[in-house]
Amino acid sequence: MHLNITTIGSYALEILNSVSEGLVHSVYRKTINIQFGDYLLALQADLSPVSPVSLITEIDAASMETLPVSPGLKVKVSPGILSIYGSVFVINFYFLEADLFESKLNSKSPQLLRDTLKTVLDHSATEGFSTIFAPACRKEQENNLGAELVTAAAKNHLTACSTYMQTADYEKATEELVSLIGLGVGLTPSGDDFLCGVLAGLILTGNSDGTFTSLLKKRIGTSLNNTNDISRTFLRCALSSHFSKPIKDLVFPASAEDIHASFEAVGHSSGFDSLCGIYYVYTLILN
Repeated sequence: MHLNITTIGSYALEILNSVSEGLVHSVYRKTINIQFGDYLLALQADLSPVSPVSLITEIDAASMETLPVSPGLKVKVSPGILSIYGSVFVINFYFLEADLFESKLNSKSPQLLRDTLKTVLDHSATEGFSTIFAPACRKEQENNLGAELVTAAAKNHLTACSTYMQTADYEKATEELVSLIGLGVGLTPSGDDFLCGVLAGLILTGNSDGTFTSLLKKRIGTSLNNTNDISRTFLRCALSSHFSKPIKDLVFPASAEDIHASFEAVGHSSGFDSLCGIYYVYTLILN
């Protein structure tokens, strides 16, 4: 079987150009995760949200689910081709002519973005950390004790972090934030998505090289084993300043409605959790 990869993240391309063999890590509906050592890349159905590790294919979600792929299958990479080997089949994915999504974030965004993000979060009817920053979202968590406990713990850590930041106690502030790693449920826990947003927010606000940022990145880097493989992948990307397309697009922000739509398309609550992290940085920096 021969299929085309139509869009590839720049982070993913760097990895493909440096490896030769891997394994199918996991299969989730319209995504096939491929493991190359410590790295995961994601073969995704057409029209899926684009991330740094994305390998967007030409086939739709329904067709993706019918592929005879399961965890443990061998994967090989040759120039321009990623091949999955089953017992009686080979699926070749061609990426040489794929469109490149540059996932590296290195630009600031306007300060007025803070107000726009608050508007977006106020209209995000979702679970996750949105309930901390947008009271209207809390109705979604009624009768969900587990979710309430997660957000209550997160709120305590964020409140403590903000307090320590006021006295420039970066050691304790970063300790509170790193406590969020692995907090929550799902493929990417809310705490991890939030921290990805925090790292993006530090770049968007022009604070990517400060003492606080350096210490936070160091602490996150040494705590990656506190979460799962998939979430750890996105934290690694964020530590290298690589982010999803909705975050990259904030450099030249559109309307609140467009931002809402782009982040809503990312996971169950993952998009809004990362947006909360970005907004939180704006409240720290501009208060």
